[in-house]
Amino acid sequence: MSTRFADSHKLDAALEQLDRFLGTAAQRGGVPFYGPTLLSSMTEMDQARAAQAERAAYEAAPEETAIHFCITAAIALVEVSQALLAQPAHATPAEREVQWKTLQTYTKTAGRSAYRAASILADRKSAPA
Repeated sequence: MSTRFADSHKLDAALEQLDRFLGTAAQRGGVPFYGPTLLSSMTEMDQARAAQAERAAYEAAPEETAIHFCITAAIALVEVSQALLAQPAHATPAEREVQWKTLQTYTKTAGRSAYRAASILADRKSAPA
């Protein structure tokens, strides 16, 4: 068995476990998140309501919310790794362009999720006990 094939199976197993964990967390109530694309399609009043819903949820359960975003970041990075391992050796320039855009999207998702977790934890650290 090649190392690349074995690594792919390990990543598949990791992703399955992370997805299972995130599904379990979502079943406990979910974490509201309104990304920039969704927010830009909303009215100002709806944007304010969305921001308030996020803040309320994050303040009510900061640790659980931070865990959710950490797991989301991990899933996105595992998906980047899977895509890198699965790249064909002889892709056309157009195929390569699509692959790199997909990798950028996953990486941005990971970064944004990790940043959101850090922000929640930083807010929690500065909150009075």
